[in-house]
This record gives sequence, structure tokens and C-alpha cells, in this order.
Amino acid sequence: MFGEFAEIIGLILFGTVKFLFTPSAIMALGYTFWETIAISLTGGWLGIAVFYYAGSAIFGWIAEFRKTNSVKKKFTKRNRWVIWLKNSFGIRGVAAIIGVASIPIICLLAAKYFRHDKKTIYYLFFSILIWAFSLTGLSFLFKPYLLEML
Repeated sequence: MFGEFAEIIGLILFGTVKFLFTPSAIMALGYTFWETIAISLTGGWLGIAVFYYAGSAIFGWIAEFRKTNSVKKKFTKRNRWVIWLKNSFGIRGVAAIIGVASIPIICLLAAKYFRHDKKTIYYLFFSILIWAFSLTGLSFLFKPYLLEML
């Protein structure tokens, strides 16, 4: 009983940072399709909530610090690329890649550039919902091949 509970907690925590591999790992451990969806969604949504709200708070503090201490921003090639990405694709584009990118990185980017938009968290949650069903479906579709490799 405790072992299974600890395993599920571990899978949820795994899903908060490495969402791309979570459905396959859950499926390989013998969970059903709907259990895999539930565990994946819980982990993804927990990761989004933690990293997005923590990032929003941190970037808010940094903005306040810069206001009072007037630290001048330096524009680098990387900064220009990030701004181009933000302006070209917006929050929808950032949310769309959350399944294949790292949840912490995407949530921190969203918190930095889109924290003032009330819809940001909903886009991230919806994107994880779509990715959870997609990745779980692919995992179960290729289940015989994946288990053969293990």
C-alpha cells in the first residue's frame, strides 16, 4: 500500500520536471490509460502551478528592485532572440511547446514575459491537458515496441 503510494508520488514529481517521459514511464509500470492520464496531469499541473507562481513572484521582486536601484538592462544577442520569440509567438506559442520542453523553463519564461496576462496560467494548463492525452495515446499505441526495448 505505502509502496504504491510512494511510487505514484514519485511519478507525479517526475511529471513536474520531465513531462515528456512521464506517460511512457507510467505506462511501463503497468498503469492503465486513465491512471496514466491522471498521474501525468497531476504532475504537469503541479509543476506549472509551482514554477509559474514562484517565477512570477521572483520576477516581480526583481522588477521592484530595478525600479528602486535603476539597474540598466544590457541587450545581448540572446535577449533579442527571446524578445523576438515572445513577440512572434506569444503565450500560445510558448504554451504549445511545454510538452516537449521542460516545464520549469517554460513556466519561468511565461512568468517573466506574460505574468500580467490573466489567461497565461490557463493556456499552460490547457496545453498540458492536450500533451497528456497525446503523449499517453502515443505511449499506449507503441506499447509493444516500447516494452520490447526495455
